[in-house]
Amino acid sequence: MKVRSGTLAVVLSAFLAVVSVPARAEEFKFDAAEFEKKPVELFGYFEQKEEALKLRSNSPAYQLAYPGQSGQSGLLRSTSTLELGGRLNLDSFVADLRTQSVYSYDDLLRSNDSNKVMEGGLRWSAGPDLTLDLGKRVQRWGKGYAWNPVGFVERPKDPNDPQASREGYTMASGEWTTASLGESGGPISNVTLTGLVLPTNAHMNADYGATANLNPAAKLYLLALDTDIDMMWRAKGARPQSFGFDFSRNLSSALEVHGEWARTLDAPRLSLGANGLTTSESMNFNSYLLGLRYLTQGEVTWIGEYYRNGAGYSADQLDNYYQFLDRALGTIAAPALENKARALAQGGYGKANPGLDYLYVKASVSEPFDWVYGAASLTAMANLNDGSYQITPEISYTGFTNVELRARVIVLGGPPQSEFAEKASSSRLEVYARFFF
Repeated sequence: MKVRSGTLAVVLSAFLAVVSVPARAEEFKFDAAEFEKKPVELFGYFEQKEEALKLRSNSPAYQLAYPGQSGQSGLLRSTSTLELGGRLNLDSFVADLRTQSVYSYDDLLRSNDSNKVMEGGLRWSAGPDLTLDLGKRVQRWGKGYAWNPVGFVERPKDPNDPQASREGYTMASGEWTTASLGESGGPISNVTLTGLVLPTNAHMNADYGATANLNPAAKLYLLALDTDIDMMWRAKGARPQSFGFDFSRNLSSALEVHGEWARTLDAPRLSLGANGLTTSESMNFNSYLLGLRYLTQGEVTWIGEYYRNGAGYSADQLDNYYQFLDRALGTIAAPALENKARALAQGGYGKANPGLDYLYVKASVSEPFDWVYGAASLTAMANLNDGSYQITPEISYTGFTNVELRARVIVLGGPPQSEFAEKASSSRLEVYARFFF
């Protein structure tokens, strides 16, 4: 379907009309039957998202994102998402499946659709302390909110929307748990050991690695001295060997601190020099994160995180890359330079956050100004090396049963030849309506 120019205005009007209607508080009722495990569970949601983008039509990122398209300053995009899931509970066995279908349309890329299995498989509780699992899973390793340096066996989060649904990898895993250590009165009260294999070849988990490997990994969880601690390891295979740890601890009822540290060995890295020549090297690097979550007396939740991307590029290295893009994608660029520019963009330079040091801060509050069922937040993310930034104010409303309305504005800026100032768009307005069932 083609997006009409009035679509966004209609959606915005409807959104404002809905959130201005006062919601009626419902009497709380407790029904124990609602918490019993049902033999069959079905769930899902439908989401409609409308976007209005302000484009940097003269930027190299625009030419990479919309090759062969004439420059334009604005773009409307419409995206429909249907996610369906189900779970079959059979005593000690649980079979589940979660799928996602997405259709989007805009005037530059035209229509685009995808259908994929996000998660699904068979889980067997072999005993009170042992669970075995076979299928497609999202492991969710790490304590960080926006980033996870120790997420060795999962697709990375989107820092723009860390809670967005993610696709898993096909794997076989087992998990053993014991709380018996706590009975002795020692410092460690709970222990959980997770082991898995994530097989790769040209047909299975090919985006994790196309070489034939089992890619074993393990995680040991400890609850020690009221601190959550995980230790992780991934063997060398389709990806380099990595190991690390994370922790999380409540210092008070209002303050929590968390952190992650990961070391990767013999990782391949492509870099571009000031002369335009690329070099490939193997390197060992450390990545880490330190963050906190604080709830003020005014019920404002603050999340702050500092992230060090050990495999990232310095401000000067990114500047070399952006200058090369200007030359490679210029009006008289040679095809060979264009191909090289796209290859670099698909490598480390094209990742969500290719720099070295980042700061993430988010302030959120529920029912601000007595706005019942409403919520508001303000998020800022900055590349500390080049001074570029992204600021995102957001509001949401959940006053209707099984409905969530959400709107946010993303503003990107910074000095010339810096990360967020070189994105294809300088700002973006997003309006969502999600219906759960």
